[in-house]
Amino acid sequence: MAITLAVTGCGTMQAADSTAGAPPTVDVSGQWVGAWGGFDDVDGLARRDDATARLVQQGASGTGRLALHTTGVTQAMPETVIDAGLSGVRVDFEVSGSQVVMRHALGGRLVTADLTVEGDRMVGSLRDTSPTVRIVLTRVPPPAPVAAAPAPPPPPPPAPAPEPVAPEPPKAPEPVAVAPAPPPPAPEPVRPTAAEFASIDAVKPVYFDFDKSAIRPDDAKILEANAEWLKANPHMLVRIEGYCDERGTAEYNLALGERRAGAAREYLVSRGVAAERISTVSFGNEIQLCPDPTEACRSQNRRVVFSVKPR
Repeated sequence: MAITLAVTGCGTMQAADSTAGAPPTVDVSGQWVGAWGGFDDVDGLARRDDATARLVQQGASGTGRLALHTTGVTQAMPETVIDAGLSGVRVDFEVSGSQVVMRHALGGRLVTADLTVEGDRMVGSLRDTSPTVRIVLTRVPPPAPVAAAPAPPPPPPPAPAPEPVAPEPPKAPEPVAVAPAPPPPAPEPVRPTAAEFASIDAVKPVYFDFDKSAIRPDDAKILEANAEWLKANPHMLVRIEGYCDERGTAEYNLALGERRAGAAREYLVSRGVAAERISTVSFGNEIQLCPDPTEACRSQNRRVVFSVKPR
């Protein structure tokens, strides 16, 4: 298995060699989670799923693993990534400025991707893939340090031995009341068994006007129904994904997609859905549900999609 991964940001693609030699300005050590997006091999529809990375950086280089989940049905996905599955591929990487270049530990002949780091966010795409496979990752915060427990107090001095007393005569045992059998436990609610986020008919998408992130009145009714379903199923987590049509730059549309996902999130929270159950991600204009340059198609691409999974 041989793979090279390099990921650039949502702006202009550039070769990894263009930043070679610049000292690193970021440290990517830690665990990263997010999503990748591409297109289905069978019918060409947009495809998305989870992505994870675990990296250790020393100076301007490091090692780790990168995994793109459920990649076997996506056009242009390198075979080495498909074969690796959920365990991911072993990678070596170099850091130059805010650019990260990852290569498979056995060599860089098959796959390359370029990645740009902005704070705790990495965005980019696999190089030489058509259609483009996009990757969006967010750093997982490290656990808070646990304070050391205080030393136990010294034991108290032993109590003086009690004076001997005459033993009492044994008493007849009192009758023991038999406790009634507890009622049978209530059956647990039926929940999906899938380990990953998935779209379901009960939680529907909403749509937006051009260059807007405001919730429209008709879509507010859909969000009301989504909120009621989520409150009735408190064991489910929800991921909100923001999308745009093809007009505008990649950077602008990533930010617009985040605002649209955030507006839907705030609406659900205002209707009583716990904020800790909700995560958001933006795919900008990289995944077009309808590719035709018409307003009828573009209105379908300006959307927010909801995916759910059990806790």
